[in-house]
Amino acid sequence: MSAKKHRYAATASTVYFSYFMMGIGMSLLAQFKPQFASLWHSSISGVLSVVSAVGIGGIVSILITGPISDHFGRRASAVIGHLLWAIYYIGLLYAPNFAVAYIIGILGGIANSFLNASNFPALMEIFPESASVAGLMSKFAINIGQFCLPLAILLGTALGSGYRTVFMVAGILYIVMALILAFSPYPDQVTGPKKQEKAKHNFNLGVWSLVLMGFTSTAAFLLWINTYQELAKSYGIANPSSLQSVYAVGASIAVLFNSFIIKKGVKEIDILIWYPLLSAAGLLLAYFIKAPQVLYLTSLAVGFFAASGLYQLGQSVLGQMYPDMKATVQSWGGFFSAFANFAIIQLAASITAGTGAAAPRLILLLNVANMLVGTALAFVVKRVGQKKQGKAD
Repeated sequence: MSAKKHRYAATASTVYFSYFMMGIGMSLLAQFKPQFASLWHSSISGVLSVVSAVGIGGIVSILITGPISDHFGRRASAVIGHLLWAIYYIGLLYAPNFAVAYIIGILGGIANSFLNASNFPALMEIFPESASVAGLMSKFAINIGQFCLPLAILLGTALGSGYRTVFMVAGILYIVMALILAFSPYPDQVTGPKKQEKAKHNFNLGVWSLVLMGFTSTAAFLLWINTYQELAKSYGIANPSSLQSVYAVGASIAVLFNSFIIKKGVKEIDILIWYPLLSAAGLLLAYFIKAPQVLYLTSLAVGFFAASGLYQLGQSVLGQMYPDMKATVQSWGGFFSAFANFAIIQLAASITAGTGAAAPRLILLLNVANMLVGTALAFVVKRVGQKKQGKAD
């Protein structure tokens, strides 16, 4: 490790641990729905509403936190984000009712926006020569956190306090991370020419296509992980959760594989073109062949090609295009990613309500269409880039 990278070792390690905690926290509240329903004098649906409040908090704040990070710095955004997450985890334990818990859920979404505006750009600035790989490894850290979620729950149970211990420890860890990052060094935010030397930014069709890919790349795996259960049962799989394990293995292997091939010279945009296309092929296989074993192949394909860090790669490309306003342009993609969290699941719910037993296979086709749109957007990005390169030559 070079002296420069060694200087930022504590910063980078804490940022990756933050992503690890994000992986644990993605479905942590959902694991204890009955306990929190009782705690807040509410219901299971009330707890799910608090989970959705996190998404709402992200949508309303993400376009603001990016410019804040670019203007006031990564450290300030990181400290605010980690402290807000601490308030979220500890606050949920002491919320007296559903209304207070819902407000705390919104704070969790705002916390997530601050961390997205800080952590990802910071990694690109710590590792400027391998920004895409650094971004992909954030996805790997999230995957590891998802793997470790059951262990976190078992640990809390072993300590005798169950969910209270898990949430309290999580809150304390976020306070510790805030303190570490408050005193850790961060690199200069501008990794290209100085701001005053840069030409006026030109936000062309390629840029907006990248931004819209924040939606398609997120919706691709969200649709699968939230709807494969009913499809699996209709295909005769008694334990649908087994598909989740196959999916997770594929996603984790793909992140490492993508990091390797990018280092070997494969362009990020080529991955963004081909992977959604291959994901669509895997889904069509499950649509046309109604066999349980085929669903395992499809789950592996979706994990490998759709949940392999496509969103992170798109964000890396955006950040490299505008090094002096990384967090701002990445927040645009983040907005569409957050919107996908809400909109695509609502659309799937509407299809389920309107078509009944036919819904799981129709949702497969919806995801195929989404991934084909993602491929088309990536192709536009590549063509615009080729035209700009041709003019430059």
